[in-house]
Amino acid sequence: MKEPTTLEYILLIFSCLLFALAGLYILANFTRLFRNKIRNELLRKNVVAWLAIFCISNAMLPMSGGFFYMLAKWGWWWSILGQIISTTVTTLVVYNAVRLIAENSRLKKLPFIQYNILIVITLIITTVSINIPFGYFLYGDKTPYLKYLIINSIYLAGTTGLIYAVISYLDIERKRKFDAKELELSRMRELKAKAELDALHSKVNPHFLYNALNSIADLSITDGRKARKMTIALADLFRYSINYSHNNYSTINDEVAMTEVYLQIEKIRFEDQLNYTVQVEEGAGHYLIPRFILQPLAENAVKHGLKATGQMTEILLEVRQENNGLIIAIADNGPAFPEELVPGYGVKSVFDKMDLLFPDQYEIHFSNHPRKQVSIRINKLMKNEPDL
Repeated sequence: MKEPTTLEYILLIFSCLLFALAGLYILANFTRLFRNKIRNELLRKNVVAWLAIFCISNAMLPMSGGFFYMLAKWGWWWSILGQIISTTVTTLVVYNAVRLIAENSRLKKLPFIQYNILIVITLIITTVSINIPFGYFLYGDKTPYLKYLIINSIYLAGTTGLIYAVISYLDIERKRKFDAKELELSRMRELKAKAELDALHSKVNPHFLYNALNSIADLSITDGRKARKMTIALADLFRYSINYSHNNYSTINDEVAMTEVYLQIEKIRFEDQLNYTVQVEEGAGHYLIPRFILQPLAENAVKHGLKATGQMTEILLEVRQENNGLIIAIADNGPAFPEELVPGYGVKSVFDKMDLLFPDQYEIHFSNHPRKQVSIRINKLMKNEPDL
């Protein structure tokens, strides 16, 4: 057998290094390559496997006496064609045999070491079973070449299996760290949302308390009975707040009851200048909504209706189901909403709570026709099961 020249050796070694780097890259990105170009998953995997096997086998050419034998006997072109044929057969048999094991749901439950040992053994058996017929075709009864081919096949299959095991382990570790990071981020988002909701509640309550206490102080001078009645109503309102201090949701029934208490307080203050009507559709009262979203809207109606005009104000609070959603509307006969509405803190708190608890599942509309009202549509219905 004619020995390759020095230049051929240099070119061969340089090519082997390039093939080795390419093979490692393909193995590391096996699941991502050609994902958008080859739609058939099985075909895509076989194409990527063919490239990986071709690169790895060519990277080991300096250790392959068989390639030099082919090179001396048939030349470069036929030797390369032989590599291509060998790679194709190896892909069809070896890769798909290993794939059947690797994708078997029962075998995946095995411990990591046992699972990967099984894959390595399958690689070795299938690789040797293919290369022995190839060896007889190339070398005939030349035993040293056949022996070397079998040893080289075992080495190649074992090395490929170990590389696969290392990459699999790195993927598992990366996924574990990613899941841990995602869990931590989820905890942080949850804590952040809770802190924001607590901040909203803590600001709404003192704001309302300030107004109510001022009213009680005024009434205590002019009408002690009304002051007492308002104080009891205020106690009921804050009892509701305390009972729900660890829950961001409340039922429609509870929210409406709390809002009625607020409107009772305002009715005591303004006597005959305020009337209100509450209409809750039967069956809608047990749905959950964010806590303290109705009272700010009712307060807004009182503020921009009765307080702004000093005239008789009619407020309608309506809750109904519509098209698999929930409609909450608060209407009043006060001045129309301006074209460029700038929500105050109370209304803004409603937006903030809905963003936190019903993201992308709600709509809020301010309209003047056919009547002036604020309406909230909630597309995600949440039932309070104990109330059913």
